[in-house]
Amino acid sequence: MSCTQGCKMGMASFKDKQPQGLRLLYATELTERIAFYTLQTLLILYMSEGLNLSDDRAYLLFGAYSALLYLTAVVGGYLADRFLGFQKAILFGGWLFVLSYLLLVIPDQHFFYLGLSVNIVANGLFKPNVTSILGELYEGPEDPRRDAGYTLFYMGINIGSLLPPLFLGGLILWFNWQGGFSLAVLAMLVAMWIFLKGRGQLKGAGGIPLASLYHHRGKKRVFLILFFSVITLVIFFLYLLLHFAAEVDLFVGVVSILFILMVLYLVFKEKGRERVRMGAALLLTIISTAFWTFYAQQPTSLVLFAKRNMRKELLGIPLDAEATLFFSPFFIILFCPLLSKLWLYLQHRRRDWSTPIKFAFGILLMALGFLILGIGTRFFGKEALLSPWWMIFCFAFQALGEVLLSPIGLSMITALSPHAHIGLMMGVWFLAQASAFALGGKLATFSTVLPRFTLEESLAVYSRAFLLFFWICFFFAVVAFLLAPLLNRMIHPKKTAL
Repeated sequence: MSCTQGCKMGMASFKDKQPQGLRLLYATELTERIAFYTLQTLLILYMSEGLNLSDDRAYLLFGAYSALLYLTAVVGGYLADRFLGFQKAILFGGWLFVLSYLLLVIPDQHFFYLGLSVNIVANGLFKPNVTSILGELYEGPEDPRRDAGYTLFYMGINIGSLLPPLFLGGLILWFNWQGGFSLAVLAMLVAMWIFLKGRGQLKGAGGIPLASLYHHRGKKRVFLILFFSVITLVIFFLYLLLHFAAEVDLFVGVVSILFILMVLYLVFKEKGRERVRMGAALLLTIISTAFWTFYAQQPTSLVLFAKRNMRKELLGIPLDAEATLFFSPFFIILFCPLLSKLWLYLQHRRRDWSTPIKFAFGILLMALGFLILGIGTRFFGKEALLSPWWMIFCFAFQALGEVLLSPIGLSMITALSPHAHIGLMMGVWFLAQASAFALGGKLATFSTVLPRFTLEESLAVYSRAFLLFFWICFFFAVVAFLLAPLLNRMIHPKKTAL
């Protein structure tokens, strides 16, 4: 399926069955993701080749940046819940995104760290709140369109992530690294224009909370001054923290524990059914951490593997390391409309898979992707180079796993969380990814290749690493399957599900 076909299928579904505002959020997120995945595609290669960092240093910095990226989503969700509203948070975050990409265009290491710091804050305000608005467009948590709608929305995200790997290699060749970062600036400006032009389609969803200080003229000015002062201090703190990437794990761990304790406090404040369902959302979020830890290998260890030990040709067409990141979103776009229709089909016949079972299969498919690469590198590395088809099949399995877990997780958070805590719980969902990317950076160091290694030696390192990744991920898949019956009872106290 082409990108255009995927878009047409998505738009047809919007018109026929989904809320009108989904079209706006789909387009906004698609273009914002073009900007974001331009940075993601470039980052590990820019650190390795543009900044000449060692594998260990590059992996740890990437993991630290990615962890902090999702960690701020917790705070961004909370601020939107209590003070800003989802729409205002998106606007503030969007303009900070533009500023961050502009800073990255400047060819200087200090501006590189500063740009990443601003990008982290921008993501915290933007990403969780686009997803939270979508949840408000449906008619309650049992709306049968919800999982299908989130799957279509997720397809839009992956159309955005599919495009940059196709042409970034050529863009860098012609315009150096700064050409890629400039593309991110342009894409983010388009995203902001789309959102500002179409906000009326949301019909008030994601507005400023009634109890917010924003409604009090005298207090609004004080709040905004305080808000932007804190934002500036946080950016400066992150700038310093990124220089100590190895210590970020400890910071993320402490913050994660504090937020989990906060959520547990909120869980116990709820009563009856709401308490149990919110507890189920928290447990599923923790389970998802296993998936995202291994997903973090795609833009890190897998990209450097492709750079060193993959044949650079597919069907007679040149294929560089950047372009391999095309395949995961390509398969996600292929699978999303199919699974969206499947969920609706099964829902109407009351045979839908439960959310915990979808999560468990998602983690299992992630594990199988690494098994494919492990077998390929162990037995089929001709002249220490592996055919790109092995990576393509790996990405196909992992993309199917992602479609089973990620959009369903976004839907699950908005369905199981009390309305007053949706933004916070969406932030906790991204907090799980923060912890996962911090762990993923550490995990990637098992595939560290030293400059003196031959091709045969680097292939052996990757082979051992991929098989290790398989066994660890497979273990967590088994745990997820064993926990599924308990989680089903928590989500549907009076129902049984597959």
